[in-house]
Amino acid sequence: MQNLEATIKRLQTAVEATQESHPDRAKLLDNLANHLSSRYEETGDLQDLEAAISQSQAAVEATPEDHPDRAKMLDSLAVYLHSRYEETGDLQDLEAAIAQSEAAVEATPEDHPDRAKRLDNIAIYLSSRYEETGNLQDLEAIISRSEAVVEAIPEDHPDRAARLSDLGVHLNTRYEHTGNLQDLEAAIARLEAAVGATAEDHPDRAERLFNLGIGLSSRYEQTGNLHDLETAITRAEAAVEATPEDHIDRAGRLNNLGMHLSSRYERTGNLSDLEAAIARTEEAVDATPEEHPDQARQLSNLGKHLSSRYERTGNLQDLEAAIARAEAAVEATPEDHPDRAKMLDNLGIYLSFRYERTGNLQDLEAAIARSEASVEVVLEDRLDRARQLTNIGAHLNSKYERTGNLPDLEAAIARSEAALAATPEGHPDQALILGNLGVALSDRYERTGNLQDLEAAITWSEAAVDATPEDHPERPGQLINLGIYLRSRYERTGNLRDLDVAIDCSEAAVEATPEDHPDRALILDNLGIHLGSRYERKGNLRDLEAAITRAEEAVEATPKDHPVRASRVNNLGNHLSSRYERTRNLHDLEAAITRAEEAVEATPKDHPDRAARLNNLGIGLCSRHERTGNLKDLEAAIAAHLASWSIATAPILTRIQAAFHVAKMFVLGPLDKDLSRACSLLRNAIYLLPLATSRSLEREDQQHILERLTGLASLAISVSLEAGESPLEALRLQELGRTITNGQLLDYRSDISDLIEHHPTLAEDFDSLRQELDSPLPSQTSADMSINEYLQAQQSTIRRRNQVARDLDGILQQIRQKPGFENFLRAESEAYLLSAAKEGPIVVLNVSELRSDAILLTKTEVKSISLPHLSHATMIKYCSKTTDIDANGVQREFLEWLWKRAVQPALRELGFYPMEVDPLPRIWWIGVGLMAKAPIHAAAKFKKGRVQLTTLQYCLPSYTSTIRALQYSRLRQFRQDASMLIVTMPTTPGTTSLDGVTQESDEINHSLRNFNTITFEKPTAKRVLQALPRYSIAHFACHGVSTINPADSHLLFQQELTEEVDKLRVKDIAALKLPVAWLAYLSACSTANSTSSNLVDEVTHIVSSFHIAGFVHVIGTLWPSEDDACRKMAVDFYSTLSQTDNVALSYRTAIMGLMKQKPLQPMYWAPFIHFGA
Repeated sequence: MQNLEATIKRLQTAVEATQESHPDRAKLLDNLANHLSSRYEETGDLQDLEAAISQSQAAVEATPEDHPDRAKMLDSLAVYLHSRYEETGDLQDLEAAIAQSEAAVEATPEDHPDRAKRLDNIAIYLSSRYEETGNLQDLEAIISRSEAVVEAIPEDHPDRAARLSDLGVHLNTRYEHTGNLQDLEAAIARLEAAVGATAEDHPDRAERLFNLGIGLSSRYEQTGNLHDLETAITRAEAAVEATPEDHIDRAGRLNNLGMHLSSRYERTGNLSDLEAAIARTEEAVDATPEEHPDQARQLSNLGKHLSSRYERTGNLQDLEAAIARAEAAVEATPEDHPDRAKMLDNLGIYLSFRYERTGNLQDLEAAIARSEASVEVVLEDRLDRARQLTNIGAHLNSKYERTGNLPDLEAAIARSEAALAATPEGHPDQALILGNLGVALSDRYERTGNLQDLEAAITWSEAAVDATPEDHPERPGQLINLGIYLRSRYERTGNLRDLDVAIDCSEAAVEATPEDHPDRALILDNLGIHLGSRYERKGNLRDLEAAITRAEEAVEATPKDHPVRASRVNNLGNHLSSRYERTRNLHDLEAAITRAEEAVEATPKDHPDRAARLNNLGIGLCSRHERTGNLKDLEAAIAAHLASWSIATAPILTRIQAAFHVAKMFVLGPLDKDLSRACSLLRNAIYLLPLATSRSLEREDQQHILERLTGLASLAISVSLEAGESPLEALRLQELGRTITNGQLLDYRSDISDLIEHHPTLAEDFDSLRQELDSPLPSQTSADMSINEYLQAQQSTIRRRNQVARDLDGILQQIRQKPGFENFLRAESEAYLLSAAKEGPIVVLNVSELRSDAILLTKTEVKSISLPHLSHATMIKYCSKTTDIDANGVQREFLEWLWKRAVQPALRELGFYPMEVDPLPRIWWIGVGLMAKAPIHAAAKFKKGRVQLTTLQYCLPSYTSTIRALQYSRLRQFRQDASMLIVTMPTTPGTTSLDGVTQESDEINHSLRNFNTITFEKPTAKRVLQALPRYSIAHFACHGVSTINPADSHLLFQQELTEEVDKLRVKDIAALKLPVAWLAYLSACSTANSTSSNLVDEVTHIVSSFHIAGFVHVIGTLWPSEDDACRKMAVDFYSTLSQTDNVALSYRTAIMGLMKQKPLQPMYWAPFIHFGA
């Protein structure tokens, strides 16, 4: 150092003594600058560096442009300017360094031995600017310069290893920017070559090992190859070992080693790796001055490792420390720095963790803000953008789960989908991104019931499992999510394979989860639920035993004072109840009731989940009453269901089920009847029905919800009349309580569409609040939450639900205050109902366990008559016997019973029997409950081989599902210039030929020769759907199929250019809006059959779908019909229709002709019905 001081003094003296014009002055100035720079490197005194730059600038100015030393002096000046940039961060110095360096290269001949070094310097400075700005053009220029340097250096040159290392670093940086794996492979190859060419004791070996470790780690992140990560750690450890403790680069290498160790922890779950990562990173932070530009990155990494330890141990101190480190990292990073985005994203993650732990919504809002800010500053083509997008999606999903705000969930899905689109196939983050997208889609399915969301959630969750290595600690979580989604789909579709795979996934998750892991209880509980579902399906007692064992383990693993215990105890109680139903072992029932009581006791009184648990308790108590006869159990069951009904924040369907249960006990149980309370409960439950299903759902989704309420409308009508209420009130209940799915389609073509048109904001708010109130509660379960923290989150959710219930009431009041919307979601007025009977009476036939009645609606009054001999039990018997071997004999018996017990009394009361009225009156029949399956139009008395008396003899009979549907159909007008579409299927793939359809088509064309008629033979379903809007009459001569899922019932056509069958489904037909539709004639089997007894009140079949689509009149069949009968019925119908536009009269004429042909074979003539106006 003394020699350096002396040299500087001599040079300063020499410069002062040399005239400015002297040719040696520039050389002296350059030499002085070089020594001042050396002293700066020794002492860190910035004044020396300032002086070096000043002397160097003077040297350059004093050197002619064509002087051979000018390039060297420019290069030196660039070095000093870059050093000052590194010290101060002043970008002007960096820009000046690049400019001087480029001038130095420009002044250096291509064959000069120093050219390579000067090119390398430019690359270094451009690299610094790239790190500041993230400008890809700088990076491209760096790589170009570095490749030129390597190309220019001989293989045995001592500097070649350094240049290879630099090139490898730059290629790795470009890979980080673009995700191009070829760059990464090239980077690793260059870095390995650099290490291989560096002696063990070389001072730069540590840096090259360090760089190679980074490249290998990057490849691990891309491919998931654990060998790369192991090698990266080995190289990073060697780099640290080779770096002196006081070396300026040691902190960076420690930090890097910590990152690799953390990655291995994330892959293997070995906590010692995480502890080592934290220790190494803390060393790095301690060894780095506060103002050093690397400190922000090291603080950010330390925060990440501390957060990982928090996730593993639940120690809140680690999370607080992680947030503090992340905030400090963001604070220390310039706003335009490329690393700032990642640091903001990490901070957002930690804040979201704290929200999950404490329930503080401010943390979640801050997490979203930080993550949104991170995406705004990161470049579109950056590889880490996908991770940031999925994190925003996760935060928004958490906010939705907290607030129920559907736009947050939609935004979460959009972010997650964008993240997936930006993620290369096979990238290690792909599993995380796929899993997050699956969670969000599953949440939307739970909110709306839309099956497409569930299908997508399963698809992405399966991909997430496939993308997660078997030994990865995140795999159990991915498996359990997939199992939950598969069970949900099983519950919707009944596909047993889904349930089997769900069980396999859950068992694999249990197997992969340590016994002391906090998530184990959750996984066991889910496995128990899946096994219980399979038992319910297959009846295998071993599944139920296993479900109980798993549920008991889950309860045992859950602290007694933990709020989540209530849910797990409730599940255990359900399994025990199922075993009681199977074995009738009273001990199981006692245990189930005890568990149900414990679950209710542990659930806050205003918690929405309490309603379902009260219902479970009520069902158990009712079962014990049935077993022991103890009336106290029945009284307690009633109390439980009433308490469930009273929880206004519970899902609407749960409340309706509670009301239904208790109403049946009030009127059908052994206690004194309480008709008044039963009537009130059923009325209020039916008034809630329009809120229980979302109009955005597919028809199958709505049916899934409504299947659980079979018999509700029928019982409500009976109780209303039994309680002495007016027939008008009972009729209103019928209108509100039936055909919800079709009714909602009508709503959207009238009331709802009007609301959307006139008050769109109210319509949107109403739909959002209704969906939120009727959706399941989000889970607050987190393995690392304390009991107090869980309770805080739970109370927050309860408060939100209460607010939603109040808001929904407020929105309904606002809507009903608007002109024209006074009856929004309310029963129709008396005037409206009476007006529906202006063309003829409407008769509602209702059968329930309590009583049976006919409600008669005329243009002047609504009245009812009791039908005491129309037995519910007998109706069930006949509905189940119509497919017996002696089908005609059973059907005659059924029709005679209907005539005597239902139709004849109704006709007599209307004054249409025993004397026939001329002209015959129109009567519209509505069957409620099982009566919807009855052939009321064909009710008859048989005598001496003929039909002596029949409905058809005394009226023109028609059917409608509701009065509202009838009124809707009457709004249509028949067009005299009617056009007609005839669709025929003489042959159909996979089923029998219909030999008579061609003749049927020809004869119809002859009868309606004045019509503009076109015939489609063997068309596709799509072609028919596209053609229907252009025709007033549509005639189908084909096969019809009625399925257990009514929305999937269909007409059979043929796919184009194949021998595959094509299906025109109910849900597709009902979605149409047909502007000129008038008559649809379905000459096909079972088009008006409601196969599912659980959905008879929905009146969902092929005939009703054509009616809803806009056809005023529809002719169809209640059961499979003979080809000959179909042809004759159709030909006779159109023959009469050609002479009169009266569809009902034409229908009656044709069916009477069939009846006279084979009177004792009602299976031949009776299936044909007229539906509509």
